Order: sequence, then structure tokens, then C-alpha cells
Amino acid sequence: MRAAAAVIAALVVAATMLLTLRLARGRITAVTAGLLAATAGGSPFIESFTLSGELLASLPAVLSLLCFTGYLGRRDRSGPSNSLLRGSTRPQGRRWPLVQPFFASNRLLLSLVGAGLLTGIAVLIKQSAFDAGLAAVVYLLWCERRRGLAPAGVLVAAALVPIVIAAASAARLSAWLYAVVGYRFNGDSLLNGSLTGRAHQFWVTLPAAGKALGLLAVLAAVGWRRSPLLARIWLGAAILGAIGGGNFHTHYYVQLVPPLSLLAAVGVRTLWLSAPRPAIAAAGAAAAATLALTIPVAWATPNEQAKTIWPADPHLVHDAALARYVRAHTRPREKVLAVWADADLYYLADRRPAVRYLWSRNVASIPGALEAVRHALATRRAQLVLVVQPPAKLDPSGRTAALLRHGYRRVGRVGDATVYRARTP
Repeated sequence: MRAAAAVIAALVVAATMLLTLRLARGRITAVTAGLLAATAGGSPFIESFTLSGELLASLPAVLSLLCFTGYLGRRDRSGPSNSLLRGSTRPQGRRWPLVQPFFASNRLLLSLVGAGLLTGIAVLIKQSAFDAGLAAVVYLLWCERRRGLAPAGVLVAAALVPIVIAAASAARLSAWLYAVVGYRFNGDSLLNGSLTGRAHQFWVTLPAAGKALGLLAVLAAVGWRRSPLLARIWLGAAILGAIGGGNFHTHYYVQLVPPLSLLAAVGVRTLWLSAPRPAIAAAGAAAAATLALTIPVAWATPNEQAKTIWPADPHLVHDAALARYVRAHTRPREKVLAVWADADLYYLADRRPAVRYLWSRNVASIPGALEAVRHALATRRAQLVLVVQPPAKLDPSGRTAALLRHGYRRVGRVGDATVYRARTP
């Protein structure tokens, strides 16, 4: 899993460099974007080392914009228009005057279709990864007005193709729609829940985002006016996608790394060419702060790293010891249950969960999930129950706690978790 995350991250960095080369028109700027994405964008404070959906979806999203810039470049070479990619115009050959327009138009269409398909794939991986497609559509409508309606329609239609295929191949369409769309609006969306609670979650994660992306944000602000319009729209769309989840987990901010790195690279170029002293001082201070905050984490012990990166999830510090306990006190085919959630524990302990819901948000949001946990406790399906969060957190009625007392006995405590074993019938 870590190897897969590293490979995907390296591909995202490479794709960001290529996109910067297309948009910013400079190899040094492209290399700078790659260095920024691989260093500041790889900060542990936004969990960039994990194989998250945001990281996986970033690759097709960046590739989608690469295809879109291919459309813009070919369009500028095949006819008069407002050029985004300056210096890309080249004379058309004369050997096949009747055939060339056909191939040119088809290449334009293929670039749009490719951009749309990759956007659809990104959205299937993570619903918030619509940023590249939205940026392309907004750019077309903003710059081309009515002329942009047709290419925008082609891009959107192409994005729907993989989504329709996924829906059509699902075993149950209603279950698929709930998992992909309904669940987000039911429990994991900015559109539901307490606005005060959402604001608190954002405030709690803001320091981590600042430690990771503060330098990129300062550099992006320096180069904002000289940055390509498409890159600026892309950052806005990425921010919309990141906040749309509503829960503001720190790994949500990984989605901002590619557009911020592109804009920050332009900022570095601006600093090098003609930046005022205050801007240079601000960028230098941000760079020094980033190093001062990140290097101690790299040198810390694993437990200290976990406490720093996940201060609100103390059970992660003890999961290795808890997994060893579970392996030592259960047989391989016996099931265990974490109340309310400790998804990585099942993997580390190599034991199957007693219910299918691995996150507390699942139990809180999905209809029937809480009843499934209660049924598992009532039938003693789990040999061990590991209480890592108070039962009353998701079940204030007290029924879960009563079922736990009736069917299980307390046998020990590992870290912050209380361990219960099923009573003999």
C-alpha cells in the first residue's frame, strides 16, 4: 500500500510538471513545480504518505487537464482563437490540404473526450475530484462564451461515460447510487450537519493545512497575476471539491497540491525576476517555518509521529500493540469488532470484522448500520470486542452498552482500548 502510494505520488508529480510546462511555458518553472509538489506537497501533516482517495484521484484529474491543454494547443494551431499556450503556433503542412482538417478536428475531439473520460474516472475514485473537469468547462465558457458550449458539452458527456458504465455494471443500481451519491449527502457533505460543527472541523484542521501548504500558498499569491487563467480556475475548483466533503479531514487538502504547486512555481519565477523585498521576505519566512515544523517529525519515533499527525485519534498510537493482542488471543477464522471504528486494526491483526462498516461515519450515517452492530453483539458474532470509543458516542440510548455487558466480559485494557471477550453460552 505504501509502495502504491509512492508510485502514484511520483506520477502525480510528473504529470504536474508536464502540465506546468504546457501552461507556464518554461522548463525551469515545470521542474520547480515538481520539486514543490514532491516536498511541500508531500508533507506528513496532510497525510500525503497514505494511499488516500484524494491521492489516487489526483492522477486522472491532472491527466485530464493535460488532455485539455492538448485540445487548446491543437485548436490554436488549426485556427484563429485566443491562444492560451503562447508560442505554440506553427505553420500547417501543405502536402495533404484536404486530409489535414479532418485529422485536426478529430484530434481536437479526442483531446476533449480524453479529458472528459479522465474526469469521470477521477470522480469515480473520489467524488470531490471534479476539479479538473470543472476548471476546463468554466474556462471554455468564460473565454469562448457561446463558442465554448459545444466543446464543454463534449467534455461533460465524455465524463458521464465511465460513470454510466459503473452504474450499469453494479449489482444493484439503488445501492450503487446511495454509495456514490446518497451517502455523501446523507452524512459526508457540507450541505448537511451543523454549520457550527463544520466550521469547527475546518478550524481544527487549518493549522495542519498551514504547516503543509503555507509555503505553496504564499508563493501562489506572489505569482497569481502572472499565472495562467486555467490554473487559477483549477485552484478554485479544487478548493470547492476539498471543502465539499464537509468533514475536513487533513488528507482532503492533498487535492490542492497539484494546482498550488503549479501556481507556486510561477510565484518562484516571479520572485526570481522582479519580486519586491516584502514578497521575498514572506516566501523566505514561509520556507523556514515549513522546514522547522516538518524536520522534527521526520526524526521522531513512530509513536511521536502518530501523536503529531493524528492528535485527535490517539488510538492510532496503540494500534500496533492492540493488533498483537488480537492475534495472540484469537484464532485466524474468529471475527473481532471495534466500537465504534478502527479500520486499520482489522488489517494489522489479520482478522475479519464482525460487521461490514469500518468507520464511525458509516455507522452514524448508513441506514441499518447501527442495527447491524447491535445484532452482531446480540449474537456474539465477534470473539473479541475492542472499545476504542465510548458506546454512547453513536448510541446514546444505551442499547449497545447493555448488549456489550450482557454478552461479553471485560478481560483487559490495551492502550486506550478496553477489550471484551464473548461469554460462553
